[in-house]
Amino acid sequence: MFIVKDGWMDGEGMKLWVEKVWSKRPGGLLKNPSFLVCDQFKAHVTESTKRLATILKTHLAVIPGGLTSQLEPLYVSVNTPFKGFMHEEWAKWIEAPAHHITLAGRVKRPSISNPCEWVNNS
Repeated sequence: MFIVKDGWMDGEGMKLWVEKVWSKRPGGLLKNPSFLVCDQFKAHVTESTKRLATILKTHLAVIPGGLTSQLEPLYVSVNTPFKGFMHEEWAKWIEAPAHHITLAGRVKRPSISNPCEWVNNS
């Protein structure tokens, strides 16, 4: 199973993803030559990831900083609007008067069903 502790990708998480996901794609087990496009996020381009990509006959193409929106169409057409809708759903939830408050006076975190509903609505 692929789990990234705390939700942020790091070099080890990227290496794990390449080993467990990318290498299992159609043609991956045969080490057919392939092309993987990444942005310049440092976890994507660690030396261990580059070495593993070479072993898997994968050419890494790195999108220069500031060009993600021009070179990653799904980022613009899917990811950005989805994040906007999710933010709207969260804002509706946080502004609703029916929250339970902790003893410290803070709003309790949402139940697991809340974000699931937000994803469904988004």
